[in-house]
Amino acid sequence: MTDSIYDLAVIGAGVMGLSAAFIAANSRPRDRIVIFDRETVGAGASGFAPGIQINIGRNEKERSLLNRGSRIWREIYPHGQWPGGRDCDVFWLTRDPEELTRTSCVVGTAPSTSFALRERLLSLPQFVVPGDMVVALDRGSYCPVNSIVRDLSLRLKAVGTSIRERTSIARIRQRPSHIRLQTSDDSELSARRAVLAIGPWLPESPLRAHFAEGPRWRVKKIVALHLAARPTTNCPMVGLFDDYAFLVPMIEEGYWLFSFTSQEWDVRADPGGLHVSSDDLARATAILAKWFSPDIPTVVSARVFCDCYSDDGVPFSRPAQDVAGLYVIGGGAGNGFRFGPACAEEAIRSLYSHH
Repeated sequence: MTDSIYDLAVIGAGVMGLSAAFIAANSRPRDRIVIFDRETVGAGASGFAPGIQINIGRNEKERSLLNRGSRIWREIYPHGQWPGGRDCDVFWLTRDPEELTRTSCVVGTAPSTSFALRERLLSLPQFVVPGDMVVALDRGSYCPVNSIVRDLSLRLKAVGTSIRERTSIARIRQRPSHIRLQTSDDSELSARRAVLAIGPWLPESPLRAHFAEGPRWRVKKIVALHLAARPTTNCPMVGLFDDYAFLVPMIEEGYWLFSFTSQEWDVRADPGGLHVSSDDLARATAILAKWFSPDIPTVVSARVFCDCYSDDGVPFSRPAQDVAGLYVIGGGAGNGFRFGPACAEEAIRSLYSHH
Protein backbone atom coordinates (compact mmCIF):
# COMPACT_ATOMS: atom_id res chain seq x y z
CA MET A 1 0.00 0.00 0.00
CA THR A 2 1.33 3.42 -0.93
CA ASP A 3 0.41 4.97 2.42
CA SER A 4 2.82 2.54 4.14
CA ILE A 5 5.76 4.05 2.26
CA TYR A 6 7.74 6.75 4.05
CA ASP A 7 8.44 9.90 2.05
CA LEU A 8 11.94 10.16 3.54
CA ALA A 9 14.17 7.80 5.53
CA VAL A 10 17.26 9.22 7.24
CA ILE A 11 19.97 6.82 8.36
CA GLY A 12 21.99 8.42 11.15
CA ALA A 13 20.68 10.64 13.98
CA GLY A 14 23.65 12.99 14.30
CA VAL A 15 23.62 16.68 13.48
CA MET A 16 23.79 16.06 9.71
CA GLY A 17 21.01 13.50 9.59
CA LEU A 18 18.73 15.45 11.92
CA SER A 19 19.38 18.62 9.90
CA ALA A 20 18.24 16.81 6.76
CA ALA A 21 15.08 15.53 8.47
CA PHE A 22 14.36 18.95 9.99
CA ILE A 23 14.75 20.76 6.65
CA ALA A 24 12.47 18.23 4.94
CA ALA A 25 9.85 18.36 7.71
CA ASN A 26 9.88 22.15 7.69
CA SER A 27 9.36 22.44 3.95
CA ARG A 28 6.96 19.48 3.57
CA PRO A 29 5.05 19.14 6.86
CA ARG A 30 2.69 16.47 5.52
CA ASP A 31 5.49 14.04 4.64
CA ARG A 32 6.10 10.86 6.63
CA ILE A 33 9.70 10.80 7.84
CA VAL A 34 11.60 8.11 9.72
CA ILE A 35 15.08 8.34 11.24
CA PHE A 36 17.28 5.36 12.16
CA ASP A 37 20.33 5.24 14.37
CA ARG A 38 22.43 2.22 15.28
CA GLU A 39 22.78 3.61 18.82
CA THR A 40 20.90 6.64 20.17
CA VAL A 41 20.38 10.20 18.99
CA GLY A 42 23.73 12.00 18.94
CA ALA A 43 25.72 8.96 20.09
CA GLY A 44 28.51 9.52 17.56
CA ALA A 45 30.61 12.62 16.91
CA SER A 46 27.59 14.84 17.60
CA GLY A 47 27.59 13.72 21.22
CA PHE A 48 31.07 15.14 21.82
CA ALA A 49 31.63 18.05 19.43
CA PRO A 50 31.72 21.50 21.09
CA GLY A 51 29.83 23.11 18.20
CA ILE A 52 32.09 26.03 17.27
CA GLN A 53 30.62 28.40 14.69
CA ILE A 54 33.41 30.47 13.11
CA ASN A 55 33.47 32.46 9.88
CA ILE A 56 36.48 30.74 8.34
CA GLY A 57 36.49 28.59 5.20
CA ARG A 58 39.70 27.13 3.84
CA ASN A 59 38.38 26.92 0.26
CA GLU A 60 35.48 28.22 -1.81
CA LYS A 61 33.33 25.15 -1.20
CA GLU A 62 33.72 25.43 2.58
CA ARG A 63 32.91 29.14 2.47
CA SER A 64 29.75 28.45 0.46
CA LEU A 65 28.67 25.72 2.89
CA LEU A 66 29.38 27.96 5.86
CA ASN A 67 27.39 30.90 4.50
CA ARG A 68 24.37 28.71 3.76
CA GLY A 69 24.71 26.78 7.01
CA SER A 70 24.83 30.01 9.03
CA ARG A 71 21.60 31.13 7.37
CA ILE A 72 19.89 27.84 8.23
CA TRP A 73 20.99 27.97 11.87
CA ARG A 74 19.73 31.58 12.15
CA GLU A 75 16.34 30.42 10.88
CA ILE A 76 16.21 27.56 13.39
CA TYR A 77 17.62 29.59 16.32
CA PRO A 78 16.88 33.27 15.64
CA HIS A 79 18.62 35.94 17.71
CA GLY A 80 21.22 33.44 18.93
CA GLN A 81 18.74 31.49 21.06
CA TRP A 82 20.88 28.34 21.12
CA PRO A 83 19.86 25.44 23.40
CA GLY A 84 22.80 25.59 25.80
CA GLY A 85 25.15 27.91 23.91
CA ARG A 86 25.47 31.54 22.87
CA ASP A 87 26.69 33.98 20.27
CA CYS A 88 30.02 35.52 21.20
CA ASP A 89 32.91 37.66 20.03
CA VAL A 90 35.83 35.85 18.43
CA PHE A 91 39.33 37.28 18.72
CA TRP A 92 41.68 35.95 16.05
CA LEU A 93 45.44 35.98 16.66
CA THR A 94 47.78 35.54 13.71
CA ARG A 95 51.08 36.51 12.14
CA ASP A 96 49.50 36.11 8.70
CA PRO A 97 46.63 38.63 8.52
CA GLU A 98 46.42 38.35 4.72
CA GLU A 99 45.61 34.65 4.97
CA LEU A 100 43.04 35.36 7.70
CA THR A 101 41.38 37.93 5.44
CA ARG A 102 41.42 35.54 2.48
CA THR A 103 39.67 32.75 4.37
CA SER A 104 37.17 34.96 6.21
CA CYS A 105 33.58 34.91 5.01
CA VAL A 106 30.06 35.97 6.04
CA VAL A 107 30.99 39.49 7.24
CA GLY A 108 34.73 39.63 7.85
CA THR A 109 36.99 40.65 10.71
CA ALA A 110 37.73 44.09 12.15
CA PRO A 111 41.10 45.25 13.57
CA SER A 112 41.43 45.02 17.34
CA THR A 113 44.15 45.15 20.01
CA SER A 114 45.76 42.81 22.50
CA PHE A 115 44.56 45.13 25.30
CA ALA A 116 40.92 44.70 24.19
CA LEU A 117 41.40 40.93 24.34
CA ARG A 118 43.26 40.81 27.66
CA GLU A 119 40.63 42.84 29.51
CA ARG A 120 38.08 40.16 28.51
CA LEU A 121 40.30 37.26 29.66
CA LEU A 122 40.41 37.82 33.41
CA SER A 123 39.81 34.10 33.91
CA LEU A 124 43.04 33.34 31.98
CA PRO A 125 45.46 35.80 33.64
CA GLN A 126 48.57 34.04 32.32
CA PHE A 127 47.52 34.38 28.68
CA VAL A 128 50.07 36.51 26.80
CA VAL A 129 49.79 38.02 23.31
CA PRO A 130 53.23 38.37 21.64
CA GLY A 131 54.03 41.83 20.34
CA ASP A 132 54.21 40.76 16.68
CA MET A 133 50.74 39.19 16.74
CA VAL A 134 47.87 40.75 14.79
CA VAL A 135 44.54 40.82 16.64
CA ALA A 136 41.26 40.79 14.72
CA LEU A 137 37.69 40.78 16.00
CA ASP A 138 34.87 38.66 14.56
CA ARG A 139 31.55 37.19 15.69
CA GLY A 140 30.79 33.54 16.16
CA SER A 141 28.94 31.16 18.45
CA TYR A 142 29.29 27.90 20.31
CA CYS A 143 26.75 25.34 21.42
CA PRO A 144 27.44 21.73 22.45
CA VAL A 145 26.18 19.69 19.52
CA ASN A 146 24.50 17.17 21.81
CA SER A 147 22.20 20.04 22.90
CA ILE A 148 21.42 20.77 19.24
CA VAL A 149 20.58 17.15 18.36
CA ARG A 150 18.43 16.70 21.45
CA ASP A 151 16.49 19.84 20.58
CA LEU A 152 16.06 18.91 16.91
CA SER A 153 14.93 15.39 17.80
CA LEU A 154 12.28 16.74 20.19
CA ARG A 155 11.03 19.17 17.55
CA LEU A 156 10.88 16.41 14.95
CA LYS A 157 9.00 14.04 17.25
CA ALA A 158 6.53 16.84 18.00
CA VAL A 159 5.56 17.03 14.31
CA GLY A 160 5.20 13.28 13.92
CA THR A 161 8.65 12.16 12.75
CA SER A 162 9.45 8.60 13.80
CA ILE A 163 12.89 8.07 15.39
CA ARG A 164 14.01 4.46 15.70
CA GLU A 165 17.07 4.14 17.92
CA ARG A 166 19.27 1.05 18.19
CA THR A 167 18.25 0.05 14.68
CA SER A 168 20.85 -0.42 11.96
CA ILE A 169 20.14 -0.46 8.24
CA ALA A 170 21.96 -3.47 6.80
CA ARG A 171 20.86 -3.29 3.18
CA ILE A 172 19.30 -0.87 0.69
CA ARG A 173 17.69 -2.12 -2.51
CA GLN A 174 16.15 -0.43 -5.52
CA ARG A 175 12.51 -1.11 -6.32
CA PRO A 176 10.57 0.24 -9.31
CA SER A 177 8.86 3.06 -7.39
CA HIS A 178 10.66 3.19 -4.05
CA ILE A 179 13.68 2.14 -1.97
CA ARG A 180 13.59 -0.95 0.22
CA LEU A 181 15.50 -0.75 3.52
CA GLN A 182 16.34 -3.88 5.49
CA THR A 183 17.24 -3.53 9.16
CA SER A 184 19.78 -5.64 11.03
CA ASP A 185 16.91 -7.63 12.59
CA ASP A 186 15.58 -8.49 9.10
CA SER A 187 12.53 -6.25 9.20
CA GLU A 188 11.89 -4.14 6.11
CA LEU A 189 10.28 -0.85 5.17
CA SER A 190 9.95 1.29 2.09
CA ALA A 191 10.77 4.93 1.41
CA ARG A 192 10.56 7.13 -1.66
CA ARG A 193 13.92 8.70 -0.89
CA ALA A 194 16.67 8.31 1.72
CA VAL A 195 19.67 10.12 3.19
CA LEU A 196 22.69 8.28 4.60
CA ALA A 197 24.47 10.33 7.28
CA ILE A 198 26.41 7.96 9.54
CA GLY A 199 29.60 9.99 9.98
CA PRO A 200 32.68 7.98 11.02
CA TRP A 201 30.85 4.66 10.53
CA LEU A 202 30.61 5.31 6.78
CA PRO A 203 34.04 4.01 5.65
CA GLU A 204 33.44 0.57 7.22
CA SER A 205 29.73 0.30 6.44
CA PRO A 206 28.54 -2.15 3.77
CA LEU A 207 26.27 0.66 2.59
CA ARG A 208 29.27 2.59 1.29
CA ALA A 209 29.29 0.26 -1.72
CA HIS A 210 26.49 2.41 -3.14
CA PHE A 211 28.96 5.32 -3.32
CA ALA A 212 32.08 3.78 -4.83
CA GLU A 213 33.08 6.86 -6.81
CA GLY A 214 34.60 10.05 -5.44
CA PRO A 215 37.24 10.93 -2.82
CA ARG A 216 38.43 8.38 -0.33
CA TRP A 217 36.78 8.56 3.09
CA ARG A 218 38.94 8.40 6.20
CA VAL A 219 38.31 8.54 9.94
CA LYS A 220 40.39 10.88 12.08
CA LYS A 221 40.66 11.27 15.83
CA ILE A 222 39.52 14.56 17.38
CA VAL A 223 40.76 15.72 20.78
CA ALA A 224 39.88 18.67 23.00
CA LEU A 225 41.16 19.43 26.50
CA HIS A 226 39.22 20.94 29.38
CA LEU A 227 41.27 23.57 31.21
CA ALA A 228 40.93 24.31 34.92
CA ALA A 229 39.77 27.93 34.59
CA ARG A 230 36.16 29.11 34.90
CA PRO A 231 35.23 31.60 32.16
CA THR A 232 33.29 34.76 33.00
CA THR A 233 30.06 35.60 31.19
CA ASN A 234 31.65 38.11 28.79
CA CYS A 235 34.56 35.91 27.70
CA PRO A 236 35.15 35.73 23.94
CA MET A 237 36.29 32.76 21.91
CA VAL A 238 39.98 32.93 20.96
CA GLY A 239 41.10 31.62 17.58
CA LEU A 240 44.81 30.77 17.33
CA PHE A 241 44.72 31.01 13.56
CA ASP A 242 48.26 29.89 12.69
CA ASP A 243 47.80 26.62 14.62
CA TYR A 244 44.07 26.33 13.78
CA ALA A 245 43.36 25.88 17.50
CA PHE A 246 40.72 27.45 19.73
CA LEU A 247 40.06 28.48 23.30
CA VAL A 248 36.30 28.23 23.82
CA PRO A 249 34.62 29.56 26.99
CA MET A 250 32.18 26.79 27.90
CA ILE A 251 30.42 29.10 30.34
CA GLU A 252 27.52 26.81 31.16
CA GLU A 253 29.89 23.88 31.84
CA GLY A 254 32.34 26.01 33.85
CA TYR A 255 35.63 25.41 32.02
CA TRP A 256 37.69 26.58 29.04
CA LEU A 257 37.89 24.10 26.18
CA PHE A 258 41.08 23.92 24.14
CA SER A 259 40.48 22.47 20.69
CA PHE A 260 43.45 21.56 18.51
CA THR A 261 44.31 19.22 15.64
CA SER A 262 45.22 15.63 16.43
CA GLN A 263 47.19 13.83 13.72
CA GLU A 264 45.95 10.27 14.29
CA TRP A 265 44.25 8.98 11.16
CA ASP A 266 42.35 5.85 10.11
CA VAL A 267 41.07 5.06 13.58
CA ARG A 268 38.09 2.82 14.25
CA ALA A 269 34.76 4.51 14.92
CA ASP A 270 34.59 3.34 18.52
CA PRO A 271 34.49 6.21 21.06
CA GLY A 272 35.12 3.77 23.89
CA GLY A 273 38.37 2.61 22.29
CA LEU A 274 39.87 6.07 21.72
CA HIS A 275 42.15 7.85 24.16
CA VAL A 276 44.35 10.93 24.41
CA SER A 277 47.85 9.86 23.42
CA SER A 278 51.23 11.21 24.53
CA ASP A 279 51.58 12.74 21.05
CA ASP A 280 48.26 14.55 21.50
CA LEU A 281 49.38 15.96 24.84
CA ALA A 282 52.77 17.00 23.44
CA ARG A 283 51.11 18.76 20.50
CA ALA A 284 48.62 20.56 22.75
CA THR A 285 51.29 21.54 25.27
CA ALA A 286 53.52 22.98 22.53
CA ILE A 287 50.69 25.20 21.27
CA LEU A 288 49.56 26.32 24.72
CA ALA A 289 53.15 27.13 25.74
CA LYS A 290 53.24 29.84 23.06
CA TRP A 291 50.44 31.72 24.79
CA PHE A 292 50.74 31.12 28.52
CA SER A 293 53.54 32.28 30.80
CA PRO A 294 54.99 31.05 33.03
CA ASP A 295 52.73 27.97 33.18
CA ILE A 296 49.90 26.64 31.06
CA PRO A 297 46.53 26.01 32.77
CA THR A 298 45.97 22.62 34.34
CA VAL A 299 44.17 20.07 32.20
CA VAL A 300 41.33 18.57 34.24
CA SER A 301 39.77 16.28 31.64
CA ALA A 302 39.50 15.70 27.91
CA ARG A 303 37.09 14.62 25.22
CA VAL A 304 38.15 12.36 22.39
CA PHE A 305 36.06 11.13 19.48
CA CYS A 306 36.39 10.75 15.72
CA ASP A 307 34.77 11.96 12.53
CA CYS A 308 34.71 11.24 8.81
CA TYR A 309 36.99 13.20 6.46
CA SER A 310 37.24 13.18 2.69
CA ASP A 311 40.62 13.17 0.98
CA ASP A 312 40.00 16.55 -0.63
CA GLY A 313 39.02 18.04 2.71
CA VAL A 314 35.57 19.10 1.50
CA PRO A 315 32.28 17.91 3.06
CA PHE A 316 30.10 16.10 0.56
CA SER A 317 26.50 15.68 -0.55
CA ARG A 318 26.43 13.00 -3.22
CA PRO A 319 23.87 10.73 -4.93
CA ALA A 320 24.26 6.96 -4.91
CA GLN A 321 25.52 5.39 -8.10
CA ASP A 322 23.04 2.51 -8.13
CA VAL A 323 19.98 3.49 -6.07
CA ALA A 324 17.80 6.32 -7.33
CA GLY A 325 16.66 8.57 -4.50
CA LEU A 326 19.55 7.80 -2.14
CA TYR A 327 22.02 10.51 -1.05
CA VAL A 328 25.01 10.44 1.27
CA ILE A 329 26.12 13.48 3.27
CA GLY A 330 29.22 13.62 5.44
CA GLY A 331 32.88 14.54 5.62
CA GLY A 332 32.17 17.12 8.29
CA ALA A 333 35.76 16.68 9.48
CA GLY A 334 34.77 17.62 13.02
CA ASN A 335 32.77 20.55 11.64
CA GLY A 336 29.40 18.89 11.07
CA PHE A 337 27.80 21.66 13.12
CA ARG A 338 29.08 24.27 10.65
CA PHE A 339 28.72 22.39 7.37
CA GLY A 340 25.99 19.84 8.09
CA PRO A 341 22.91 22.01 7.45
CA ALA A 342 24.10 23.11 4.01
CA CYS A 343 25.05 19.55 2.99
CA ALA A 344 21.65 18.39 4.23
CA GLU A 345 19.86 21.13 2.32
CA GLU A 346 21.68 20.16 -0.89
CA ALA A 347 20.61 16.55 -0.49
CA ILE A 348 16.97 17.33 0.34
CA ARG A 349 16.59 19.78 -2.55
CA SER A 350 18.08 17.30 -5.00
CA LEU A 351 16.00 14.39 -3.73
CA TYR A 352 12.70 16.25 -3.87
CA SER A 353 13.40 17.91 -7.22
CA HIS A 354 14.23 14.59 -8.93
CA HIS A 355 11.76 12.31 -7.12
